[in-house]
Amino acid sequence: MKKSSMFFLWVGASISISEIFTGGLLAPLGFVQGIGVILGGHLIGTILFAAGAYISYTRKVNAMESAAFSFGSLGGKLVAMCNLVQLVGWIIILVVQSANAIVGALPNLPFWTVALVLSILQMVWTIVFSTPGGRINDAAVILLAGLCGLFFFEAFSNKTTAVNSVQDINLALGIELCIAMPVSWLPLVGDHSYKANNKICAVLMPFLGYFLGSSLMYIIGFYIVISSGNDIFSFIGLSKFRYIACGVLMLSTMTTNFVALYSAAVSSTQFTKSNNTQIPAGVIGTAALVVAVFFPVDRFVIVLEKFLTSITMVFAPLFTILFIECLTKKKQCEKAVNWRLLLIAVIGMAGNWLFNRYAIFIPTLASVALVAALYAVPIKFTRG
Repeated sequence: MKKSSMFFLWVGASISISEIFTGGLLAPLGFVQGIGVILGGHLIGTILFAAGAYISYTRKVNAMESAAFSFGSLGGKLVAMCNLVQLVGWIIILVVQSANAIVGALPNLPFWTVALVLSILQMVWTIVFSTPGGRINDAAVILLAGLCGLFFFEAFSNKTTAVNSVQDINLALGIELCIAMPVSWLPLVGDHSYKANNKICAVLMPFLGYFLGSSLMYIIGFYIVISSGNDIFSFIGLSKFRYIACGVLMLSTMTTNFVALYSAAVSSTQFTKSNNTQIPAGVIGTAALVVAVFFPVDRFVIVLEKFLTSITMVFAPLFTILFIECLTKKKQCEKAVNWRLLLIAVIGMAGNWLFNRYAIFIPTLASVALVAALYAVPIKFTRG
């Protein structure tokens, strides 16, 4: 994959209504503090994201094979299962959010029809292209970026400054929501970076692409709420560009879920003997379609916030261990399960939950530090 294709791949993955919506949640922080939180949180989260790219590039294996490298064959399958669950969750949430936004702009369309069309389109996109990257995806991302600019300028021209937030938010949670979005892609980035020809393509391009794209999506959502008092769903429904918005939503759902569905198919190969990703992509996409169409997720603020913090809680400790193992050049685990590393990961997850519950500042970094400290302790498991 070329450097430009790697860059546009991750810009495209970052352009989604979920990112814009989450950025809008930060509006109660105020303009200066909100922008600082978006940039600072994304810097932390995207550094962790780039670490995942470095691991797979160094080991020359995809993300879940890298997990098996350290946690053992069964341990790797456990991580792959966690990744499959979160990816299917992401695919469903994005389809439901996009469909709701389109129905808000075009109220005569039934929700189930829009969700069905989006689900089918993303499967076709994934199966036809097989692997992310290429000129069509690059062109789609450039088009998306330009169209998103229309909404920013429309919000910029709005003279109101009222914020009509559905809930309050503190500084720590704001930073965590910005860290969580890049970290949610941490188990995926290695599926693309391990094939890169050099470190710039493998590590720097994903970092730049996702940091710039996701930060801008957050800022657009943040500014829409600051300027209009409406969330992205209401804003699209009232926008003079609402018909263009529907096209943006359809295209962005494909470019984002394309990456997620492909990586879900790659993760599924941990449980099969075949390296073919097209059949698993179809099966996983169909399962997500059924849930998105017939069991739509409501209460997006609570669902998305909890979902993001749960992903961070699981994958930040896991990939901290993988990164340390990669830096120290540990050999591949020959056991079915590396119980020492699994125990450290579980303690790290529990620590992250406690840090969130008792409002420890930046729980993700605290859990990363906890895992690094535990890793340095020479624990050995013996019989008897």
